[in-house]
Amino acid sequence: WVPLARAVTRALAERDWPEAGRELTLAFEGSAPRTLRLRVRFVRGLVSGDERNGEPLCVLLLEDVRIAQARLQQEKLAAMGRVSAGIAHEIRNPLAAILQANALLLEDELPPAQRRLARIVADNVDRLKRIVDDVMELAPGGQAGAPVPLDANAEVGQAVADWAATVALPLGPSSRLRVELPDAPLGVVFDPEHLRRVLVNLLDNAGRHASQAPAAIRLQLFALSEAEAQLVVASDGPAIAPEVEPYIFEPFFSTRSRGAGLGLYICRELCVRYGASIGYRRREADVGARNEFVVTMKRCALPAADPSLQLNP
Repeated sequence: WVPLARAVTRALAERDWPEAGRELTLAFEGSAPRTLRLRVRFVRGLVSGDERNGEPLCVLLLEDVRIAQARLQQEKLAAMGRVSAGIAHEIRNPLAAILQANALLLEDELPPAQRRLARIVADNVDRLKRIVDDVMELAPGGQAGAPVPLDANAEVGQAVADWAATVALPLGPSSRLRVELPDAPLGVVFDPEHLRRVLVNLLDNAGRHASQAPAAIRLQLFALSEAEAQLVVASDGPAIAPEVEPYIFEPFFSTRSRGAGLGLYICRELCVRYGASIGYRRREADVGARNEFVVTMKRCALPAADPSLQLNP
């Protein structure tokens, strides 16, 4: 508390303090330092029987800088979300018209060069449509899916199989993808479609940067404790640079020229909806999987099977 005491002494001596306040750092033993913004408002105390010779006093207003920055960031994201959602809504109609007109062109017999151009138009319209859908999904006021108890083991297993089939990735001992799932059902609180979306985003990201070596991409699902379960998607691609790492979950931040910068942001926002969290861990250079994305979910009991649905032996 010494820096704070010195700041108060200085304020009372100088009788002058910036309106916006000054930042000072308090270092407590056994915990991380805390940076505070100190604002000072001067008043005059009262001495009994004589109001003219009052002792100078001041009122201190303390605010944790981290909390202030987090609040400002949330306000910026909310404002940006409203603007982005409005723009995305206006884009939808002309985008649908372009898609329909291009589909009609592709129904005709076109020379190879024109057909190739029409395919390029179709691919980029689909890409724009996905971006618009992503923005609308995260628009303020959007409704979260119902957080129902689900078997993460079954959901993740099915989502991985579907993703591998979509990207034409063979599964097996020599596959780029190694999957480690628990032997028993694992109940978590999440929306099935949103869990699938988080997983597909992470797998797409890993597949984009991982090598072609066997087990270059590793997926693990396991019970972390009685209250939590973890889903880990790791890859052997180049580690994310330290100067980039703080921004990877920010919206519209991407290291790719064709990236919209929404994939990891969507993962984070969907996790928050269900009381889950997502983080990034950089492993040592001698470890095969240098990049790890970890999703921590709340565990829950799965509903008992309905006896009426069971077949008689």
